[in-house]
Amino acid sequence: MTLKNDVSEFLKSGDIEKGDIVLLHSNIAKLYKNLKKKHKFYLQDILDIFIEYVGHKGTLIFPTFNFDFCEGRMFSAKDTPSQMGTFSELARKKADLNRTWHPVYSFVFFGNIPLEEIKRQNYSAYGKKSIFNWITESDGKVAIINLPDQKSMTYYHHVEEIMNVNWRFQKNFVGDYINFSKVKKTINAKIFVRKINLGVKTDVNEMEKILWSKKLYKTKNTKSIYDCRSIRVKLLKNEVLKIIKSNKAEGVLYKKDV
Repeated sequence: MTLKNDVSEFLKSGDIEKGDIVLLHSNIAKLYKNLKKKHKFYLQDILDIFIEYVGHKGTLIFPTFNFDFCEGRMFSAKDTPSQMGTFSELARKKADLNRTWHPVYSFVFFGNIPLEEIKRQNYSAYGKKSIFNWITESDGKVAIINLPDQKSMTYYHHVEEIMNVNWRFQKNFVGDYINFSKVKKTINAKIFVRKINLGVKTDVNEMEKILWSKKLYKTKNTKSIYDCRSIRVKLLKNEVLKIIKSNKAEGVLYKKDV
């Protein structure tokens, strides 16, 4: 089989289909190593196949988060790198201008790009005007490659924010921002952060177990973080809402240091 066929089968094994809207969290080290046993290629080739597979009618989204702004460092929409790994950084460079506004929780897009979402500014990272909300309304999927939810599933925080949960609060971060037009200004960026003073720690391992137990994660490699898995966002949101509304979030979505 060709590299393209092997990568396409890999994505298909995680229930990713052509034309899907997919937010992809990934660690492709294992995939890269396995493919190198059979093919000669560059990392860029895998990215190109991912983009081609989803196609021009679908939308492939990569997180390009960078947390330096929270420490007072300047953010450049064009030049600030992703801290989400080599593959994410490669996607950021290829996407060029198709990067969302938020200086901490930014995303890049390929395929059928919602330009109005790229242009949107001054929204809370996880809120009702964020990319997480757009993916939900668009009936998209979250796909994960070789990562546990604890290191990937930022979407949980979107549900926490829209429910205004009491273990998080809205915080403003102020800093210098350079947009794609190279205009520098000082901005405020909102993030719904943990109440660290109460010892709140993100711990979603039990939430992940619930999704597996209900067979909501679709994958060829059942009940394993390895390989590729995906979940429809509306189903994901519904399960997280159930936990929050039933007052079971502590121990499922977060823990407290005592």
